[in-house]
Amino acid sequence: MMLSSFSLKIAFIYFIFSSIVWAEIPVKNYSKKALAYHDTVQGVYAKLRQELSEINIGAQKPSFNGSVLVAHKGKLIFADSYGVSNRSIGLKNTLDTPTQIASITKTFTGTSILWLAERGFLDIKDPVQKYLWEFPYANITIENLLSHRSGLQDYIKYSFSYWNSNDPMYNSELLSLLSKKKFRLLFTPGAKFDYCNTNYAVLGLLIERISGTSYKNFLTRYIFNPIGMENSFVYDPAEEFQGLYARSYKSNFSDFPNTHQDGVYADKGIFTTVNDLFKWDRALHNHEFLKEESLEEAFTPRSSWSVKKNYGLGWRIKCYPNGEKYVYHTGWWHGYQGIFSRYIKDDFTIIILSNRYISGISDNAEEMYNLAQKHLNLTPMG
Repeated sequence: MMLSSFSLKIAFIYFIFSSIVWAEIPVKNYSKKALAYHDTVQGVYAKLRQELSEINIGAQKPSFNGSVLVAHKGKLIFADSYGVSNRSIGLKNTLDTPTQIASITKTFTGTSILWLAERGFLDIKDPVQKYLWEFPYANITIENLLSHRSGLQDYIKYSFSYWNSNDPMYNSELLSLLSKKKFRLLFTPGAKFDYCNTNYAVLGLLIERISGTSYKNFLTRYIFNPIGMENSFVYDPAEEFQGLYARSYKSNFSDFPNTHQDGVYADKGIFTTVNDLFKWDRALHNHEFLKEESLEEAFTPRSSWSVKKNYGLGWRIKCYPNGEKYVYHTGWWHGYQGIFSRYIKDDFTIIILSNRYISGISDNAEEMYNLAQKHLNLTPMG
């Protein structure tokens, strides 16, 4: 879709205005606390730590590649790494090895949108077109995108039919494709839940349009650096990265090749570590990044049915008959898999990141919580 000369002028004026306003917002320095362990030498934590170390992650611990972190009330109970991050040079995984967290990235994207809303840059009830005029669906709101209730089709399923190059496709090019093809909606926006990566790719563009900076720079400036997430970054396949990040492997240890879809970000794309994710967990728990009311909004289920398929604003949610719930997000991209689980009431956190394709990680997280519940008298889930 070609924009008129007038539209281009308006776009330029909006960009300049948003950049000037944005420059006036100071970067908050969050607390950069050193990671601290519970006393695991004796007592209840020692027993729990031992039992956690015996869990077969993904039902195949001898060949599990990745890292695990378990914490209670802001202190580590268990943290360990397994396998290799780069098999070709024999490099082992560590707690500080950056690993692609795939869809766990959505917790950062959703939280960033709510951060902008708190500061008056947007309202989640606004139509997306208010900020992205190229977006061809007038009745889809920001909240629809956040909660996967937009009706958009998932680019993961159709982009191979329209992108004939091995070069990366970025979010701006995905938006151009949406604008040109205007794929039919699967349902009326707001009518039901359907998990769709396109939603968060568009939210990434929304962050860029409103902030006047790239998604990568936004996260680095307003989240990674202030929180002290020193081993975290947004991946760009066009950039040559020399760091010792975890490579992606199939179950037989062959490499997962990149595709054009690796260029799309905000639905995925963050590389981070279990230690850095724990810092993110602490910043959220201490309301350093979002107010309590905004977090409560994010953790409120948008569907009135299904325990296992509920979703808030950037977070998956499990609700139980006894009224308890926990928030989490899973991630899967190529050989990378992970889960970031947060039991809010008991301030209990479980993080598992893997760089080799396995199954059963979500079950492992629940198994870990059940062990902790037995030893620490945590809230029963059920």
